[in-house]
Amino acid sequence: MRRTWIVLAFVTGLVAACSGSAATGVPQATGTQAGAAQTAIGATDKPTAGVPQTLDACSLITASEAAAVLGKPVDPGAAPEPGAHSCIFVDSAKATDSAEISITSVADFKPTQKSIAGVTITQVPGIGDDAYYVSLGAGMVVLNVRKDQTTFTTAVILKGASDSQLMDAEKTLAISVLGRI
Repeated sequence: MRRTWIVLAFVTGLVAACSGSAATGVPQATGTQAGAAQTAIGATDKPTAGVPQTLDACSLITASEAAAVLGKPVDPGAAPEPGAHSCIFVDSAKATDSAEISITSVADFKPTQKSIAGVTITQVPGIGDDAYYVSLGAGMVVLNVRKDQTTFTTAVILKGASDSQLMDAEKTLAISVLGRI
């Protein structure tokens, strides 16, 4: 579980650090998880279009959905640390495989950033209002999605899976999440 959190934090930090202002080339300050909403509402509540929505990450993916993409049973989802805007579902038998949803700051959502050495940004049409993958290769892929003013990431770690299998699993989870926000 800790590995998933570390990988997600690393990828998010790396992507944010690599983006900058097109006008000045100066790195922009990144938002924090605090930019995501602080109070939880049910996943069935619908916001007014364009207004950021407050969500509980663990209400957006079910354990059965996480188990389906991992191909094995998982423990109930849990925040990696108190106050986190993430929920991790871990393989019950071995803690190396997991699925994660994180509510992110819209300020950190940068679908037009360019790929750099070692980090590939790939646009994903047809998911939410906008979506893109950030890939470091070797099983480290994160799908970033925006719907109105709500942004989130899905990440799957599955030993032995190809990047394309991970991308498919993350897309499946994202589609489930979009049906709840």
